[in-house]
Amino acid sequence: MSSTFFSFLRRSFYFKMILVMLAISVIPLIVLSIISVSVSSNTVEKQVNRLNAQLVNQVVDRIELTMTRLRELSEQYSRISSIQSALVSPSAQYFEEVVRKKELISVLSNASAIIGNVEGLQVYSAITGEVLSSTEAPAMLEDSPYRPLIEAYLSSGKANLFLDKHALPDLAILDSSTYYISRVPFDLYEDLKGVLLISMSNDQYQRQIENIQLGNRGSISLLTDDGMTIATTSRLEPKEDTGRVQNILKHWKELDRPNQFAVGSSIVSVKQTSTYDNWIVVSEIPSKELTASAEIIRRTVAYFLGILVFLGALCVVGFGYYLYRPLQAVKRQVDAIKKGHFDARVTHFANNEIGDLGRMLNTMAVRIQDLLADLHDSEELKRKLEIRALQSQINPHFMYNTLNTIRMFAMMKDYEKINTLMGRLVALLRYSMENYEQTVQLQQELDYLADYVGLLNMRYKCQVHLEAEIEEPLRSMQIPKLSLQPLIENSVFHGILPNKTAEGHIKVHVFTDSLQNHIVIEVSDDGVGLEEAGLGTLQLHLLREESTENIGLQNVWMRMKLLFGNAAQILLLSPPGEGLTIRITLPLETVLVKEEHHEPL
Repeated sequence: MSSTFFSFLRRSFYFKMILVMLAISVIPLIVLSIISVSVSSNTVEKQVNRLNAQLVNQVVDRIELTMTRLRELSEQYSRISSIQSALVSPSAQYFEEVVRKKELISVLSNASAIIGNVEGLQVYSAITGEVLSSTEAPAMLEDSPYRPLIEAYLSSGKANLFLDKHALPDLAILDSSTYYISRVPFDLYEDLKGVLLISMSNDQYQRQIENIQLGNRGSISLLTDDGMTIATTSRLEPKEDTGRVQNILKHWKELDRPNQFAVGSSIVSVKQTSTYDNWIVVSEIPSKELTASAEIIRRTVAYFLGILVFLGALCVVGFGYYLYRPLQAVKRQVDAIKKGHFDARVTHFANNEIGDLGRMLNTMAVRIQDLLADLHDSEELKRKLEIRALQSQINPHFMYNTLNTIRMFAMMKDYEKINTLMGRLVALLRYSMENYEQTVQLQQELDYLADYVGLLNMRYKCQVHLEAEIEEPLRSMQIPKLSLQPLIENSVFHGILPNKTAEGHIKVHVFTDSLQNHIVIEVSDDGVGLEEAGLGTLQLHLLREESTENIGLQNVWMRMKLLFGNAAQILLLSPPGEGLTIRITLPLETVLVKEEHHEPL
């Protein structure tokens, strides 16, 4: 009852009028709320964009300051005389050599301690091939982990070189540290004595950004020029975070490298350092994290409007209930008539105009029911008359050919064949004239065809062999009476006899096409067949209901359509050298399979 009641309200004029009145009061409030929320959201978004840009600028300034300091330290320590004096040819005195190395390592250790946030200092002597470090024991270049870095610097030909993950992606030592490398002495006009390496752990960069809070899903990342992560505050898995960063950089480059842009539901600020490292700082702030206040306003407004609409709808339902009840009985009657149930009646009438409407509907339903019954009877009679008219066109055509055969044997005075022929003719006439049913079982039609083909074999030297392949239980399916005989006749006279062979074959194949949900009747022969032009012409004639050509095939097809409906189809196939095949497809739901007991012919 509730569903029909609300359906009535949805379609009634009364309900629409109430909604209009409700809208007049609610719409201004909705517009005002939207404007308020939009203004607050825009204000918050602008503020977030400004703070995000300031944050990125501060991080960039920190990174550039660190890089500038690394360059200054490299230049400063490359000029220290104690370092340069240690990079000389090995002394003949072992003691002097040990002291010199010890003093150099002490200088590197003190420098690393003074600088503070530097991971370590290493010096490579181009004269002795040794690598001395503030954190590790001296080693020859071949055994030192810094060998790839030093070789990369020497092959670059530059005065100084900065190496990070982007520079040598396959080098594991760069996964956790970055290196600034310069020559010793620093001045280019002096001969190269060695190489100074200053390393800084990536954890130092991580500490510079880890205290920045951007909500549960916000993050700030320090990246190389190609997007490899140096440090990040993202809580995502490394693989997932790499995909996120690559997506942001892709949008950034597609938008011609703006300082700020939106990706999905996040606000992103991107800036690239102007120092030698070319690192990129990416700050991503989800809109939901920083627009919580706007969301509170939006929810409050939504709750208020929801309560207002609910109260208005409750009033509409209350007033509409009194109008709904007297119309319910009439509505059920109209629905029944719409669905074709004309025997439904209104049993309870209100004492008003709605009750009068119910009585009129009852009268109309009775009248429509009578008219439909009359129409059904007239249509059934018309269909039967059309089928009988088509069937009557076949009998004279068949009788003419049969009597002409008897006449030929009479002229030849072959009384034995005349007797056999007359016996078959009587059996055929009994089937075609005494049985007044419009449809017969397929097996009865096949028995009739056997007598018909036997009659033809008595007339012509060419012997026709009839083969029937019928799927069970389709032998009991109902088909129009005398519907296959014209097809057999066409196969004989237009296919097999013109082929001028000693014998011919005709096959009747009836089966179920389960994929297409059809019953298929095929009549095929091994006669001369038809050329493509003739086949197209014959197919076209079948579509002309008043065509006077191919009357036998035309009548069969018209009777099939009358019995099985317009969904039935006919198709003519004639592959070169394979005769002609007539295929008739009938919708499965229109075919009746019925066992009938009949007397033998």
